[in-house]
Amino acid sequence: MQFRRVVVVLGAVPAALGCYQYAPLETSTGVQAGEHVAVEISDRGRSELGGRLGSGVLRLEGTLTRSDSAELEINVWRVAHINGPTSRWSGESVRFRREFASSVQTRTLNRGKTYLVAGAAVAGLVAFSASFDLFGFSTGDDDPGENPPPISSRGWWP
Repeated sequence: MQFRRVVVVLGAVPAALGCYQYAPLETSTGVQAGEHVAVEISDRGRSELGGRLGSGVLRLEGTLTRSDSAELEINVWRVAHINGPTSRWSGESVRFRREFASSVQTRTLNRGKTYLVAGAAVAGLVAFSASFDLFGFSTGDDDPGENPPPISSRGWWP
C-alpha cells in the first residue's frame, strides 16, 4: 500500500511543479475563452486605456473570458508597466478593443524545464527517504552483533 502512495506522489510531482512560458500566437483570433493569456498593449492602447488601467501599461496577464473579432475581455491577474513595476490584480474584468493589443500570447507548459524540476524533486525525495530509511529497506549495517552486558549501579562483583 505504501508503494502505491509513493508512485502517486511521484506521478503528481511534474504536474505540481510545471514550468510555464508564454508562446506567441500566429493570429489572436485563435484564442479561446478560458485560456491564460498575456496581451502586449500598443501605444494607442496605452493612451486609450490609461484612465482605466493606469499610465504606461505595457502588458496584461490573465484569463480570457470573451473574444470576438472586435474585442477582448480578460480577468486580469497582473499588469506590467513600462517603467518596470508590476501590480497584482485579483481577476477584475477588463474589456478593450482588439486593436489596442499589439500581440496576444498563450501560456504553455515548458516540458524541458518541467522535467528538469521534476527530476530534481524526485532525486531529492529519494535521497531524503534513503537517508532516513523511510521505506524500510535496511542494508543490515546497523546490526550490533552481541548484546553488551547490562550496566549496574551496584558496583563490580566477581
